[in-house]
Amino acid sequence: MALSLGGVVVHGDGLGKTYGYPTANINCSNKNVKISQGVYAAWVTVEHKKYKAALVVQIKPWKVETFLIDFDGKDLYGTYIEAEPVQKISELERYDTQEELIKKIDDDVKMVREVLGS
Repeated sequence: MALSLGGVVVHGDGLGKTYGYPTANINCSNKNVKISQGVYAAWVTVEHKKYKAALVVQIKPWKVETFLIDFDGKDLYGTYIEAEPVQKISELERYDTQEELIKKIDDDVKMVREVLGS
């Protein structure tokens, strides 16, 4: 995709953590960014190390967050990270229950692993 979304990790609403999928919210500008809203398989670089990740891009309001797969859990607040989307894997949707949302996240993470290799 030849696109990179980089910025400092900032505090979000903390919902990902309650679902078992803590995310790093990237403070980045949407100026000149040509990407559609959705969930992407991506590579995220943290301190010169690459991780597989599920990248979520929301357009209105602009929000970029990522769940790093097999990450050691280090606190990333204030750390510069860079996400490189590889392939869009799903659209953002609303769910009636938390269980439905968690199932969707589970499925998305499995798809990320398939796209990027287990």
